[in-house]
Amino acid sequence: MFVPDRNLKDLVVSYLRSQERSISALTKQLHSDGYAFHRLFVTGYLKALADVGVLREREIPPAKVYGTSSHRDRNLYEALGARCRQGSSDERVQARLAVAVLHRLFRRPVFLRELRECGFAGAIDAPAAPREEKEDARRAFAKMGVQIPTNEPAYTMDDRRNEARDGIITELLVERSGMAALVLDTKQTRLVDR
Repeated sequence: MFVPDRNLKDLVVSYLRSQERSISALTKQLHSDGYAFHRLFVTGYLKALADVGVLREREIPPAKVYGTSSHRDRNLYEALGARCRQGSSDERVQARLAVAVLHRLFRRPVFLRELRECGFAGAIDAPAAPREEKEDARRAFAKMGVQIPTNEPAYTMDDRRNEARDGIITELLVERSGMAALVLDTKQTRLVDR
């Protein structure tokens, strides 16, 4: 999700995730979405992202084409989508689990664009968020500079106990904080008398 002045990188990566683009094509896409960056700025920015391994640069004369690198770190939404897909082969179940995780993490309704960012393209089979909660979340995004249309669906899940959801949150936290070495791989299943 793009937040102006804070993560142009995520915006560029989201454009390039679906298909590789030339500098001109990416500049045109940015302009059509309301981000008026000069072509020279975009050229330098793409080169810098390629230098640090976020993007992959290919020379296809007369242009350079950029795509996402397989070695870049995934954002929270991408990592969540991958975790949800590991748990089930049914995309409806995966999307519901993603709604449950995001709702628990952010304590607010989850918008459709967030689920698309997780990689779920189909219909979302989750309860619609109450109108008041959805509007509160929209206003919070607006304060960050992200405009969400009033007709964009938002979803919520009840907060009852959910082992799969809690397991994914734990895995994401451990992965993002780089603390996997501190996690004990096995669980004690019975008490040991000494």
